[in-house]
Amino acid sequence: MGSLRRLPLSLSRSLCYDFIMKVLGITAEYNPFHNGHGYHLRRSVEQTGADRVVVVMSGDFTQRGEAAVMDKWTRSRLAVENGADLVLELPFVFACSRGSIFASGAVDILKGAGVTDIAFGSETGQLEQLEELVTALDQRSREIDELRALEMKRGDSFVRAYRQAVARVIGEKTAALMDKPNNILAMEYLRRIRYWRGQGTTIQAHAVRRFGSGYGDVNRKEGFAGASALRKMMMAGDRELVADYVPDNVVSDLWAAEDPRRAEERAFLLLQSELMRNSAGQLAEIYCMGEGLENKMKKEIVRAGSMEEFVSSIVSRRYTEATVRRLVIYILMGMKVYEPPRQIYGRVLAAGEKGRALLSQLKKDGAVSMPVITNINKERELWSPVADTLKYDLLAADMYNVLKGRDLYQFSDRVMGPAML
Repeated sequence: MGSLRRLPLSLSRSLCYDFIMKVLGITAEYNPFHNGHGYHLRRSVEQTGADRVVVVMSGDFTQRGEAAVMDKWTRSRLAVENGADLVLELPFVFACSRGSIFASGAVDILKGAGVTDIAFGSETGQLEQLEELVTALDQRSREIDELRALEMKRGDSFVRAYRQAVARVIGEKTAALMDKPNNILAMEYLRRIRYWRGQGTTIQAHAVRRFGSGYGDVNRKEGFAGASALRKMMMAGDRELVADYVPDNVVSDLWAAEDPRRAEERAFLLLQSELMRNSAGQLAEIYCMGEGLENKMKKEIVRAGSMEEFVSSIVSRRYTEATVRRLVIYILMGMKVYEPPRQIYGRVLAAGEKGRALLSQLKKDGAVSMPVITNINKERELWSPVADTLKYDLLAADMYNVLKGRDLYQFSDRVMGPAML
């Protein structure tokens, strides 16, 4: 068991006692859950001395704009079976967005759930180093933003332009930390945690060094493979190899999942229809549609023979592959200009025995600063204030079922429910 932490007086009074268990918050996609995720979860608990683990997990679509290999209900159940106590959904509007929005939404939900600590993976694993980088970036943000704007006018994407601006302002050695994707996300988590500290919270941040392979790499010696590499193994049909890199209880669910290429094929057919039947003016209203990009898309869709060819034809210095793939999902969902949610919520996807006890505490009046939803059919009073955001979660689940060729009623979010293990 971890140590107990004294809460600020205002919070301890609202919970009716002076001490609370250490509750660790983690953000993940688990697409799919693999040995590296297991290591990160265990190491985070060891490093923080946490008594409970709350995971905020992406729903059916990932930050890179891809349909998850397995649905959110299956992935969340596997997360609990492999060490998490409670899994909450990261709403679609955060989950399928650029890194800063993804991280802010995750931290806000973890804060709303009352976690005491947040741990995240990074290539450096040095919290002080990351803190110093964030401080330097924030202190010289005006210079960096001015240079970034100039680079973007020359045709670079936001990410590339920002990276070049940082190198020019604070030096290449420091900027090199931003070449690693987990370091970048770690910086965004830290920014949001700092914001909440400024509002009086006492959440502690922890950087856990990644051990094993990166997103698309394989480390046979250590038994680690990145999520992208695992999905490629799945498509190659190499079951025995995949089994070496995921926990035993994940294997059967993973092989029951449909080949990811089938979902992409269905998505391409839908995209062809959407781009042909909508005018350029209508497409220009889609969320995050870049200026003039709608014309490029209408032109390229008649030339491309697959989603991969289409995405490649749109990717440029300004638009990364992840940006284009997210935009494709926005088009399929008809998502228009969107205002960030004023209130977040925690939608339960799965919970273990300890998680259920924690959930009971979370749902007490005054225990948390957000609605906690377990059954959308019976808790309308909880989700009505966040309906404008929740509707995208429900629509994303329906779209996921279409892309996976699944029964729209049987697998609807109004029928499926949390796994209480």
